[in-house]
Amino acid sequence: MSTRLLDFKGNDRPYKILFVLLMIIASVGNLSAQNITLNFQKVKMSEVMEAISEQTGLQFVYSQPIVNPNQIISIQVEEEELDYVLKTLCGRELDYEINDGKIYLKPHTGRGNMEVSGQITGSNGEPIIGANIHIAGSESGTISDFEGYYSIEVPPDKKISVSYIGYITQTITPKDELLNITLQEDYQTLNEVVVVGYGSQKMINITGSVSTLTVDNIDYLPVSTLAEAMEGQLNGVSVEKANDRPGTFPTLNIRHANRLNNLSSANLANIPLVVIDDMIQLSQTGSPTLEQFNLLDLSEVESITVLRDASAAIYGSRASGGVVLVKTKRGKFGRPKVSYSGKLAYNDAISHSKVLTGSDYGRFANSYTVGAGLANGHSDMKNLFSEDEIRLLDNLNYNWLDKAWKYSLTHNHSVNVSGGTDKITYFAGVSYFNQGANLGEVDYKRFTYRTGLDISVFSNLKFSASLAGNTGDKETTFANGARFNAYGGQASRESEYRVLHHMPHHVPWSVTLTDPQGIRQEYWVGPTANTYRTPSWSNSSITSWNYFAQQQNGSYSIDENNSWNANFSLVYNIPSIKGLSLKATYATTRSNNVNEQVSLPYKLAYLKSPNQQDKHLESEWEAKTSNYQIRDFTSNSQIRFYDLNTISTQINAYINYERTFGAHTIEAMGSIERAEMSYSSRQLVYDGLPADAADLFRRVGNSALSNYLSTSNSVSTRGETGALSYLGRINYNYANKYLLQFIFRSDASTKFAPENYWGFFPGISAGWIMSAEPWFNKQLAWINYLKIRASWGRTGRDNVNMWQWKQFYNVRSDGVQFGPNGGQASGALQPGRTPNPKLKWDTTDKFNLGLDVRFFDERLDIKLDFYYDINDRILNKKMAGQIGIPIYAGGAYAEENYGRIDTYGAELSANWQDKIGQLNYYIGVDIGLDGNRIKKWPADLRYNQYPASGEWSEGMSTILPSWGFKVWKGTSNGDGILRTREDIDNYWDYLTEHAHAAGTSPAYFGNEKENIRLGMLAYQDIGGEMVNGVQQIANGRIEKEQDYTRLCNKDRSYGFTTRLGGHWKNLSFNAVIFTSWSGIRFIDRIDIKSGNGNMLWTPDSYWKDMFDPETNPGGKYPNVGTNRQIDGSVISPSDFWTINTLRCYVKNLGISYTLPKHWLSPARIESATVSLSGNNLWDFYNPYPDHYRNMYDSSYSDYPTLRTWSFGIKLTF
Repeated sequence: MSTRLLDFKGNDRPYKILFVLLMIIASVGNLSAQNITLNFQKVKMSEVMEAISEQTGLQFVYSQPIVNPNQIISIQVEEEELDYVLKTLCGRELDYEINDGKIYLKPHTGRGNMEVSGQITGSNGEPIIGANIHIAGSESGTISDFEGYYSIEVPPDKKISVSYIGYITQTITPKDELLNITLQEDYQTLNEVVVVGYGSQKMINITGSVSTLTVDNIDYLPVSTLAEAMEGQLNGVSVEKANDRPGTFPTLNIRHANRLNNLSSANLANIPLVVIDDMIQLSQTGSPTLEQFNLLDLSEVESITVLRDASAAIYGSRASGGVVLVKTKRGKFGRPKVSYSGKLAYNDAISHSKVLTGSDYGRFANSYTVGAGLANGHSDMKNLFSEDEIRLLDNLNYNWLDKAWKYSLTHNHSVNVSGGTDKITYFAGVSYFNQGANLGEVDYKRFTYRTGLDISVFSNLKFSASLAGNTGDKETTFANGARFNAYGGQASRESEYRVLHHMPHHVPWSVTLTDPQGIRQEYWVGPTANTYRTPSWSNSSITSWNYFAQQQNGSYSIDENNSWNANFSLVYNIPSIKGLSLKATYATTRSNNVNEQVSLPYKLAYLKSPNQQDKHLESEWEAKTSNYQIRDFTSNSQIRFYDLNTISTQINAYINYERTFGAHTIEAMGSIERAEMSYSSRQLVYDGLPADAADLFRRVGNSALSNYLSTSNSVSTRGETGALSYLGRINYNYANKYLLQFIFRSDASTKFAPENYWGFFPGISAGWIMSAEPWFNKQLAWINYLKIRASWGRTGRDNVNMWQWKQFYNVRSDGVQFGPNGGQASGALQPGRTPNPKLKWDTTDKFNLGLDVRFFDERLDIKLDFYYDINDRILNKKMAGQIGIPIYAGGAYAEENYGRIDTYGAELSANWQDKIGQLNYYIGVDIGLDGNRIKKWPADLRYNQYPASGEWSEGMSTILPSWGFKVWKGTSNGDGILRTREDIDNYWDYLTEHAHAAGTSPAYFGNEKENIRLGMLAYQDIGGEMVNGVQQIANGRIEKEQDYTRLCNKDRSYGFTTRLGGHWKNLSFNAVIFTSWSGIRFIDRIDIKSGNGNMLWTPDSYWKDMFDPETNPGGKYPNVGTNRQIDGSVISPSDFWTINTLRCYVKNLGISYTLPKHWLSPARIESATVSLSGNNLWDFYNPYPDHYRNMYDSSYSDYPTLRTWSFGIKLTF
């Protein structure tokens, strides 16, 4: 039932009659429509009744046993209707009836249902279509019609609940039959406006797989970059970080796009495209980059939106890896508001892996040396530690890592100010970040600033401008050495951590020598590598390396990065056409990167004649110059200067239209975009510097230093690229139920030949809010909201370096002539990679089907997405060598667009929010599954390859199994370790039987039986050779790959992320927990090299229980020394080394407390919050033997993961 305005035009007689009837009804009802004012506190009920009688002229009639006139009550009403006052007076125990000028009070016998009707509107006065109205505590209900009207029968004393997606639910007790309700928007839910490509939309209208993260939810985290803060916050987004060194940046991946990395010769990672305030972020080569994203400070970011599916098609050619949209903070209407945020963080390694020290190391070293055949048994004391030396080892503790490692501090400060009027709003902020080093002398500083203005020039003209920039400065001690075999593999410039960590503790780092004149001087020591080799002093030897010498010889590295960007926009709302506007934007970014690396010579002292019997320890030699040689090491000396300058610009012109016609809403956007990028770089390298290089360096530019210029490494480069795009989007919304979106983008890029400049990238998506249907609330009242989404869109990947379609040449000075002067040296042009003008865009067709559901009064929110991506026309470096692919003499193979890989998966996010007393809490769980299939690939790459080959072929997944040996359990202990000669005999018999069946001879990694040593592992004989693409039967010959079997079907893990949080009074908490399983996990094992310059490193602590036929015949682990005699006999991947893959750990945790306002008001502080947070926290389970390592780092990591604890404070004035 609804009330409408009457139309009195034409025949108005029926309306006159109706009007008279209404007047009669009104006069009757006037008795109960009188307004009453009462104000009584703790008085008798009889006094209240007398006051009502005085104001109405009505007398109360009641029976005293039923009504107690002496009952003490309180009542306060002002100008309320009599009906309302009497209901208040009677409460639940009495009823009343007005008749013949009297008010009769009688016992409550229950009233009948009341038909309540009215209109539901929003705060803007517009009717809300499809609002849910239901009786609280029951499933009875209805929905509002197309004009917002409703009607519902309400039982006595019942409340009605009114809800609509994007609005705050209201629960009301009806007082009258007419009840109009105004719902207020809930800006924290589906009505929230989120950033999408080149615009914004309400969350309720989103038809794609889009997630938004508000930075206020993560700013408590003690991290140095925005990417790190995103870890575990959004489903389908993963974060990878190389290490925790100061100034290193992580990378992002969306929906495991990293499985398609490095497919072309450009070796480009398939990272997401980052867009900051509508400006696309590209590297100097025109490819997506995360550099500026990781330089943003959390304090200047408003929100982050991730486009995972077809919604990314609006960014076309570079959006195959998804899109990350960043909206920075802008000014807000109101008085000036100043905010300060500061954090002080303590960083230290979660742990360092346990290593063997003292006598445990000595016994391991002897067993290794004997097992490796470097000593003739345990009696060969020339090459082994003696028992006296082993006892002495317990008293030697030169812990190189402990001397070099220290905790570090990080501090971060930011100040923001914002405010404005209805004409102009402003925002300005600055931040400072300083990160100390745990290893070496490193000073990393970063300064950022951002300011912006939004000006309403006229009522229909708005101008916006922003200026932002950052400066980074990293100074560190630097060494260009470390070219030897370290623990776990070849060392690099950044391997000093694992070298220090696994340096044996009996090796000193310095020695104080006395010369014949009695003068004492301290020298850094060249470490003695082992007990069994004469040391080698080349630059590829550990004996020519000393960390502390290189830290204190004046070597250093300086990185300076400066960039700024400006962004301007102008929006004009055309007054003559409602909803039509024009917009123009201009953005530019300039950056400069300067690097200076200076690696200078250093001086070391080393023993002249080490490794004599009973004198393997340096402490056993007298510290005098006659026993040592002093040497200058210059071979790794180098001075390098490098600078890079980039300029990028982006110009957009838009036309926008938004209009609502009844139940129809149309939004449209069209734009032209032009982008250009250029760069220039220079590098100067000076090599082979003499011992006095430090003095030469102080005279840079003189002829002495210029003599060492490396002409082959000193280069200057320039490059430029450009793009032109046409793009648009059309959204249609009918009755907030049926949603449709069409997007397109046409890109042209100079990375491709002119005939292939252009690529077209369309997309379409649709949504159906089923819960807005009239029938839904009656049949599925327990579901508050249900939306189905579907989308398809095409994106691209310009997976190619600039100008690769043109032929390039390198100028060579070492050429040789052909023809009459053949063989004579001359200058020459060497062709580069063979060009391919037919190169085109990679394309990715993204399909997505999604479901958004809310249950239990919107306490449970579930999002479910299924996706299928077709990655086609892949620019494929594997085409090299295929028939028909051209190549020039001296050049390299051309690449072709050939290949298709389909990726698919599902993502489930479930979030529960509720309240227990004053505790508001939430629990969120994200689960993601993915897979892929190769549909098209270069042929025959796996032909005649063993199943364990890493090559791809059609029909398989790029997620490969983990391959390795299975140990033969026929040994004496049943664990696969050959402990006795009988074990070897039995194992050889097993191999011989297989060999006879296959018509071959037995072999163990190509060796005969007599070469097999005790302490090696026995592996199962699984297969034979490959013949015409078919693997033959087991042939009694153990070989890598040939006898590998699947240790797991897919070398990948499954898992889920749990987010916890809540607040109680002024206290809040947040936590992220990761859980994973499946795939493969091995105990760390390494091949310890045994050459002249190779160190016998101190290994992981579990090697204390290594098998030795004489000293430890019951050892749990094989003898790693024997792997030196037969490669693969111990450390090959096998099920001997596998352990449980389960992992569950607390990634981060934060607790904050907001100080009460009355504490702050005397200081004129609006709000203050203190917090304590931690990152990279605790594991609940560790399967590694002896817990020798943590779950974050292998024992041969180049740098450990840091655990960070941070104290923070936020103030607003």
